[in-house]
Amino acid sequence: RHVAELPAAPNGKVDGPSGTVIRLQDVFGAPRYLWLTNAETAGAALPGLAGELALGGNQAWQLAAIHAGVPQITAATQEQFVPQMVNLELLGGVNFKKGCYPGQEIVARSQYLGKLKRRTALATVANPAARAGDEVFSMADPGQPCGMVVNAAANGLGGADLLVEMKLGALGEDVRHGAADGPALSFQHMPYLLDAIDV
Repeated sequence: RHVAELPAAPNGKVDGPSGTVIRLQDVFGAPRYLWLTNAETAGAALPGLAGELALGGNQAWQLAAIHAGVPQITAATQEQFVPQMVNLELLGGVNFKKGCYPGQEIVARSQYLGKLKRRTALATVANPAARAGDEVFSMADPGQPCGMVVNAAANGLGGADLLVEMKLGALGEDVRHGAADGPALSFQHMPYLLDAIDV
């Protein structure tokens, strides 16, 4: 074995001679692990691990991250959001009590003044070609986009599962993908609660 034991709880980690294993947020009723090691060690271990763990490819990894509510900013979405819009402070990805970083003033102002009007939600759409950067439109105001797809992955059911950053007022409403006459989004429960500033 490459580590003595796997981490018992989400966000736990185990260090070993072959690297570090971190347990991520459980998804689809099963634990997920991230192994930080070099390519040579991973390649040699892969055949043995296949007998012990369910190994997934990039598509499975993206789908699991979406269902865990963990955004991945890509070239299509860079510079589009402040951290709270993609729920990073709810995931522990931003600490408002310490550290300095570019854009800190804007981010902190949004947090402390309670002016946040946008969040990221989990949704499904009947379009397997949906991708990051696509716009979404509320039928209450179809002339302008109400949000943007942060991440998308085909779900094996003829559609795609999405993380969608959008106006809070449109959350749960009749929202369409790509255009006002595009396919409707079906909102799903996030694996964590949005905090009180969103209510």
